[in-house]
Amino acid sequence: MNAEKLFVFFGATGNLFSEKIFPAFYHLTRRNKIDHFRILAIGRRFGDVSSYHSFLRHSLEKKIPDLDAPLLENLLQKTSYYRGDIAAPRSFPLLFSQFRLFDHQEILFYLSTLPSLYTGTLQLIQQLTDQAPLSLCKKIIIEKPFGFDQISFEVLNRLLKKTFSEENIFFVDHYLGKDTVQNVIILKAENFFIEKLLSAEYVEEIHIVVSERDGVGSRGKFFEETGAIRDILQNHALQLLSLIAMDIPALCDQDKKECNSFIKKMSEKKIEVVQHLELPPVNRVHLGQYQSYGDEISVPFSQTETLISLPLFIPTRRWSGVPFWMVTGKKMAEKKSSIEVVFRSSTQVANRLIIEIQPEEKIDLVIHAKIPGEGLSSSPVRLNFNSLGTFGINSPEAYENILLDCYRGDKTLFPDSQFILHSWKVIDKLKKMILDDQITPMVYPDHQCRAEDFF
Repeated sequence: MNAEKLFVFFGATGNLFSEKIFPAFYHLTRRNKIDHFRILAIGRRFGDVSSYHSFLRHSLEKKIPDLDAPLLENLLQKTSYYRGDIAAPRSFPLLFSQFRLFDHQEILFYLSTLPSLYTGTLQLIQQLTDQAPLSLCKKIIIEKPFGFDQISFEVLNRLLKKTFSEENIFFVDHYLGKDTVQNVIILKAENFFIEKLLSAEYVEEIHIVVSERDGVGSRGKFFEETGAIRDILQNHALQLLSLIAMDIPALCDQDKKECNSFIKKMSEKKIEVVQHLELPPVNRVHLGQYQSYGDEISVPFSQTETLISLPLFIPTRRWSGVPFWMVTGKKMAEKKSSIEVVFRSSTQVANRLIIEIQPEEKIDLVIHAKIPGEGLSSSPVRLNFNSLGTFGINSPEAYENILLDCYRGDKTLFPDSQFILHSWKVIDKLKKMILDDQITPMVYPDHQCRAEDFF
């Protein structure tokens, strides 16, 4: 029988846990993907476990109309609750004795709190685990943002490594939990011709887009401090760039030692990409702010960017001269996340490989085919893949994959500290360029601009 694992969630009364994480546990349990676990939820909102269970039950009923009631009750029985406030450490003295944390062989601490509470939470975890037996396996799972710049990330990383080893630190970028993003690895590793086509010899340019229709909403204070560059470009967008641009290692199916080697090599190859990234001339960096932003956050003269557009370059033999166009913006005309590879072509409509992450999860290859009965006239057509049409099932939600990988200890799709460090170096250079040249955001109308307007 497998040893039981304990997930300890800090910030478990917040939106992330109720809307994403707990539903993911429900679906994983329903599909028999995870067992032998318990959940310890820590928050300050509810006075007792009964009230907390009622909150989770009501939240899940709104999301899943055909809820399996016995399955939910079983999951709730696995879920304990402790009322504690990180900002008031004295509320935690009974945590160890009440829940006997170390009766488990593995504890996975999950930080779904505000980043401003990371330091206090990590200090509390260190105090708790100082009492742990040497045989206990301790993991930490932490949500972005990972610091504010290179220096603050280095401070955070040193604090993490006081208690956890590198292999047991899971930095969560939920984009990497999406099946279509993971499919980039398979697309390159198991379709050799595509991996070879992805080079300057055949590629004209690459477009990486994270476009949203929503504004900042209730995240106004957070977004005013971060902006689109730190919120999206530093993590989601650079992760997508590294996956499409890296030299893919060979996959394996059976040899676990070789698989561990694949994970290590893939991490190294992604780091190589971000280490080589070069910024464009300053006149090719464009910032924007949607028209209603100042009113929405009640800061009428804000200079925070809600849109960033720029090409990045990788001056290696494989990618020399190919612009990687990065566009991310809020209150755009459509919600869309995608990687589009535009191939060199002699025709008016170029061949393209389009990996769409949202709103649909699909892969299109645009080729030219003969029009029936029209001699040698041709037209662009799409060869299409999507999970539902091909396999008859929808892809799991990103947090299902994230939780399952943490449970199994699979770090393939989690950025390591060196990748994050080098990504912050790129962002810090970009922010300095913007500051030195006094680039200010242009105002763009709500819900009217498309990502392709900025390529």
